[in-house]
Amino acid sequence: MSERRPVDKSVYRAIFIAVIMLQLIAAFYFCTRKTGFHYDEYYSYYSSNVSAGLTPEDNGWVSGREILDEFRVLNGEGFNYGMVKLMQTYDVHPPMYYFVLHTVCSFTKGIFSKWQGLAVNLIFHLLSVMVLWLICGKVYEDKGEDAGILSIATVALYGFSPAILSGVMFIRMYVMLTFLCLLTIYVHILVLREDDIYGKKMRNLCIAAFVLTFTGTQTHYYFFVFMFFTAAYMALYLLRKKGFKASAIYAASVLGSIAVSILFYPAMLSHIFRGYRGTEATQAFFDMGNLRERAGLFIGLLDEYLLPHCFYIILLCIFLGIITIRFYKTKGESNPVTGLLLTVTIGYFAVVLKTALTNAEEAVRYEMPVYGLLVLLLLYGFYIILVRLTDIRHAKRTFPVIISVIFAAVMLILQIQALAKDKVLFLYEEDKDSVEWAANHKDDKVVYVYNPLNQWMIWDDSMELMQYDRIYFVSADSEDEISDTGLLSADHIYVYAVRSDKAKEKIDELVKSDTDVTEASIVRELQYADLYELR
Repeated sequence: MSERRPVDKSVYRAIFIAVIMLQLIAAFYFCTRKTGFHYDEYYSYYSSNVSAGLTPEDNGWVSGREILDEFRVLNGEGFNYGMVKLMQTYDVHPPMYYFVLHTVCSFTKGIFSKWQGLAVNLIFHLLSVMVLWLICGKVYEDKGEDAGILSIATVALYGFSPAILSGVMFIRMYVMLTFLCLLTIYVHILVLREDDIYGKKMRNLCIAAFVLTFTGTQTHYYFFVFMFFTAAYMALYLLRKKGFKASAIYAASVLGSIAVSILFYPAMLSHIFRGYRGTEATQAFFDMGNLRERAGLFIGLLDEYLLPHCFYIILLCIFLGIITIRFYKTKGESNPVTGLLLTVTIGYFAVVLKTALTNAEEAVRYEMPVYGLLVLLLLYGFYIILVRLTDIRHAKRTFPVIISVIFAAVMLILQIQALAKDKVLFLYEEDKDSVEWAANHKDDKVVYVYNPLNQWMIWDDSMELMQYDRIYFVSADSEDEISDTGLLSADHIYVYAVRSDKAKEKIDELVKSDTDVTEASIVRELQYADLYELR
């Protein structure tokens, strides 16, 4: 076995800080490129900062400023957490993330900007990377000189992955959820590394589990899934190592936190068991016919956005390594930390795979809480396999870490290539021209024909609609004729219309009623509607 000169831990910390800085620069770069919003992102602002609760009124005018006001905090409306909590009861999410976003918007009154939501994501992203670094330190704790470089490699592959950077660009609660999940794992790893956890240590574990369970379940209901596997593993571990009393006390802290969470936000029960998303998730979970399709989607996203073109390769290497080790009949030590990581990562990934929305590449956000753990497990597993093979072949001890670092470097290069090929999602740079077009036509007559059963589709065009002085809203299902004299005397009208036969009938009605308008042609296709020009 060859000896290596020890490297000062401060060197690894300096490299880690440099990696973090580069990752923040990369994240900030893509933040500057983000131009438009997903309709869910609009809802983040709307449900956090709602003013009048504006909904379209059939055959009525709404100013662009009124639409803008629904996405920003106005004077006298700041720090109104009661309203924020109430708004979430009408939807299918808990309120914690919206409290945070509303707080940021309350400090920046009168402003609606991507930077308010991105600032929240960047902070929680930074915290996530730091916690992952701490987790790596505990996982690799007994690997001597290899620990520092392997931890850096893991953090680098996590923070530079297109999947994680896409999550940072998406102004929703998933980055905050990821931080809470990683912090939960770290707290439990600290206990698994202790021989004696009675007294103060046990009390600290229970307090941390209580606080994190409450905060996590109030951030996203997927935290229930994450905490289920975490708590189940921990309770069984305590039962086996410390006895029934320790296990029961820990379980009581988690269950008590869930009870407090329900008392604080009773709407979660209806959201989970009766809400449309809860119903959809339950049906999808018990439908075994969709397993192959869903597994193909979510595992494919790992190979496309987490570790581009490497995920299947590293899985194959680990599989072949395990087969080889089994052939030579060598055994590895039982490690409760890796057992926890495997249990939680596989359990969470499998349950979310079965219940999440399958909206193409946008689904990459749902598995974010375990992406860091997955990268850690893959690199750790690859390294351990090499260590075992080294023992079998009597090769030099430096061989495993050298090969692991080379493989990590190759994966990192492929990640950077993917970033250069614009694999980061949720930027919506194409919206820039549409918004500028709307601003140049702000004085024109504008009509929006909407679907009254799916009014949320209007949010997807909110940035454009804010540019106009006024918009005339018309329900596609309305049987009333359009009678506004300003519209009927116009020689030029722009119409946003949802894609339906009834919406086209409204356009035909405008053409027939307005003597100065004789034809309609499509100017631009949007996500859920088409923009027509009537002249």
